[in-house]
Amino acid sequence: MDPASKMSKPSGVSGFFSALFDPLFSALRLRAEVRFFRWVDKHTPADNRHLLTRKKLYIFPSWRGIGFIGVVLLLWLLGTNYQNNPILGLSFLLTSILVVAILRTHANLSGLDITYVGAGQAHAGSEVDFHFKLTSSSGRFVENLEAKWQRSEQRLIHIDVPPAEMVTISVPLFAPQRGWLKPGRLLLESHFPLGILRCWTWLVWDAQALIYPRLVETDKPSQGGGEGEDEGFHPLRGGDDFSGLREFRAGDSLKHIAWKVYARERGLYVKEFGQNLSRELWLSLDLLPTSDLEEGLSMLSYLAVALHREDEFYGLRLPGVTLAPNRGEDHKRKVLEHLALFGLGDSVS
Repeated sequence: MDPASKMSKPSGVSGFFSALFDPLFSALRLRAEVRFFRWVDKHTPADNRHLLTRKKLYIFPSWRGIGFIGVVLLLWLLGTNYQNNPILGLSFLLTSILVVAILRTHANLSGLDITYVGAGQAHAGSEVDFHFKLTSSSGRFVENLEAKWQRSEQRLIHIDVPPAEMVTISVPLFAPQRGWLKPGRLLLESHFPLGILRCWTWLVWDAQALIYPRLVETDKPSQGGGEGEDEGFHPLRGGDDFSGLREFRAGDSLKHIAWKVYARERGLYVKEFGQNLSRELWLSLDLLPTSDLEEGLSMLSYLAVALHREDEFYGLRLPGVTLAPNRGEDHKRKVLEHLALFGLGDSVS
């Protein structure tokens, strides 16, 4: 018989048992996880603020802790078998350290107050940050926390929360597609102080982030001209010609305030100036070199960001959606929101 066939025989047997039992173990694990998280969701309902109490915390030895307990048991058996008092004393000392570590690890997370602040802006294919504020209501120094989303492998580490201080953290989550993204469950855990115990909690948040379409680079679409000489044109602000007055808004330059009008007690107004005329640009799926909806929305998203960067006036035309040409951060946000929710059955608030 060929030696190679003899060597491959055990691997074939192990492969047979692996193929037989792996699906079974996977199914049992999945069922256990579903039941566990169903229980977690029942006892920790979705909210924007969570205070960690003993009902929300779980503690269990880590793999290092299991090894530590194994060493303690081995020392106790050796000391008992050989009636060796120093070994027995060492095992009792290590047991006392384990008990103190249990209390200290649990106390490190107990009393932590977590509040959801909001989510950042992101395009599909990138990460979006969810912001939280952490405070220690117990007055203790909370050390070496770790945080991650259930559906993400990226985690934040070495989070410390001093007493009587507020700490802000941002937990990233990958956004695979446009639309509303609900982050799911957040894992907070700590192995402080010795690393032999793991204390953790799963928190469900009443939070979501609006994910804009991914950015696909494309050229500006050609715009059809109007019949009149000035059709499709409008005045732009920021030139040298005085165009009128408007009410003062926070952030306006003081040098543009109409002080003479203010001296007559007519209110606080700002002078606006105009410049040359500029053609309006319309963003529409009909003007793009693609028939794919998602690719078209991604191209429009790229154009909106590019035109905003160039401080251009632009409008949006989609089936059932029309935004008049404008510019500015608020206009860009409205355009991206309509692009993010187009065809998903959700409306822009």
